[in-house]
Amino acid sequence: MKQNDTAVMEFVENSKLAFKILDYFQRYPQAKDTVEGIAKWWVQDDPVEVRRVLDKLVDLDAVGKRSNAALDLYYSVSSNGN
Repeated sequence: MKQNDTAVMEFVENSKLAFKILDYFQRYPQAKDTVEGIAKWWVQDDPVEVRRVLDKLVDLDAVGKRSNAALDLYYSVSSNGN
């Protein structure tokens, strides 16, 4: 197991929201959405808290963050295969 994998596991163990987000990605690996969409449709939680957790998951390379032509930010499974 890579050191980064351990950090992701530790974060998920301490964050129910991170668990819910990664569980959704595991069940739907092609899924991608904005913070607002993830907050409203996936986890039914506060968008500010969802953004905080997503940003941490991006820092850990567990989730990828990309923008489209309109500069909307979308989150999806990391392109690193995590």
